[in-house]
Amino acid sequence: MHPVLSERRALVAYLLAWLGAACLPAWVLASPGDTRFPLALAAAAPPTLLLGVGVLPVYYLCRAVPLRWPGLGSVLRAHAALALAGAAAWWGLLEGTASLLDGVAATGLAGEVERRWGALLALGVALYLAVAAFYTLAGSVQRARASERRAAAASLRAREAQLAQLKAQVHPHFLFNSLNAISALTVQDPRKARELCVQLADFLRGSLALGERGTVTLADELQLARAYLEVERIRLGDRLAVDIRVSPQAGEVRIPPLLLQPLVENAVTHGIATCARGGTLAVEARTTPGLLVVTVANPFDPRAPPRHGAGSGGVGLANVSRRIAACYQGASLSTRREVDRFTSTLVLPIDREEARDGEHTRRPVPGPDRR
Repeated sequence: MHPVLSERRALVAYLLAWLGAACLPAWVLASPGDTRFPLALAAAAPPTLLLGVGVLPVYYLCRAVPLRWPGLGSVLRAHAALALAGAAAWWGLLEGTASLLDGVAATGLAGEVERRWGALLALGVALYLAVAAFYTLAGSVQRARASERRAAAASLRAREAQLAQLKAQVHPHFLFNSLNAISALTVQDPRKARELCVQLADFLRGSLALGERGTVTLADELQLARAYLEVERIRLGDRLAVDIRVSPQAGEVRIPPLLLQPLVENAVTHGIATCARGGTLAVEARTTPGLLVVTVANPFDPRAPPRHGAGSGGVGLANVSRRIAACYQGASLSTRREVDRFTSTLVLPIDREEARDGEHTRRPVPGPDRR
């Protein structure tokens, strides 16, 4: 879009600037102290305004053929020819208006236009070149902004693809562990295996529905986690105890879906399931000024062999780290391993509008891999 014609205010400012430029040829014809100066200004204003309107299409030339080293000479010659032609036409119009005023008031301005033709032509060329320089600068700024918009759009598409890929990894991650649990119970306790299948179906239905949303409340995320824990409770029985403490303010905070679930799953699979007597999974969520802090703690058997495969803790925590790095600025996932207790702490900035839009400034804050 033409920078002058894009807005009415820009056009008005442009015409006012050319009216101001009419003072320059008026000074050439008569000094400001001369009684003929107002008449000289009246003679110079119409041709100068017409020159300003006439050079409007130069913007498209400057945009189509920018000043670059290959072909620079041809571009400069084209502008020089246009500048001389525009200056000559402007000088002719100026002589015509001066002659009209001479016919009315006998000011002698027409003779001044003829005697000072060299200075006037040079002034006309200078006015053209000033406009061409302005249009060249405006075109450069527009190209730079368009390039920034394209880069931002490409970055946004890449981020959305990354988030979709990370989210797509979540469902198989849950499914593998649950299928392993069903496989273990099929021979030992078929009734529990059937019950586990029903619970798993409900859990997967809820996880798929939750994963389709852009953001969910922490309360919704915890509801899904409880469904998962019901699945695990069938397999682990009394070995699994759960202690969830969430403040009302924390429950209302919106977060990306399926963000807490890997932490809960890792706590069960790589912690409580390794303990002969089981243990308590403790989940605590609270808010501090500007932050949501979620802590997941669990016991584990330090003598148990590490568990590998699709449901390994490193995969779950790495996935969470990458997702919060893509969605937030200032978020973190930290872990602490003590003698027989493991704690994951998720810290997210609370900004409801930005979390809803999902367009934060990205800064990777990866958490350490789980054991």
